[in-house]
Amino acid sequence: MACADFSTIERFLENLDLYLMDIKHMEPEKHKAFTGRSNELMLENAKKIASSSYGTKLVIRVPVIPTFNATPMEIRAIAQYAASLPGVEELHLLPYHQFGRDKYAGLGRPYPMGDIETPSPQLMQELLEEVRRAGLKGQIGG
Repeated sequence: MACADFSTIERFLENLDLYLMDIKHMEPEKHKAFTGRSNELMLENAKKIASSSYGTKLVIRVPVIPTFNATPMEIRAIAQYAASLPGVEELHLLPYHQFGRDKYAGLGRPYPMGDIETPSPQLMQELLEEVRRAGLKGQIGG
């Protein structure tokens, strides 16, 4: 729901203790190339949610996807952005998995992620260190 108009999001904030928001990339063009939509509205909404007076805790989650954002530089940029938001203390790294592959096969549809592999535990630990260097509590998995 992070890509909705903020007035829509705001209607729910007073009733939420926790808002989990996925941020996949910081570069609008790369985000659009991979997801079909720019991230600018989502990033603006993150600022507004974090700055709102409702007291809703904002936790940033990052789906870590090889070939898209699974590098220390890209995770560092997201972590630094998250750390700049008022009250944001946590960032969860969600390793990509292929659990949906069988569902696509069952539907007779091609799997759009191809042969992308799950990030290694070593890479996930390296990325977690970037989160911690940004001053955030981090964890692998959500």
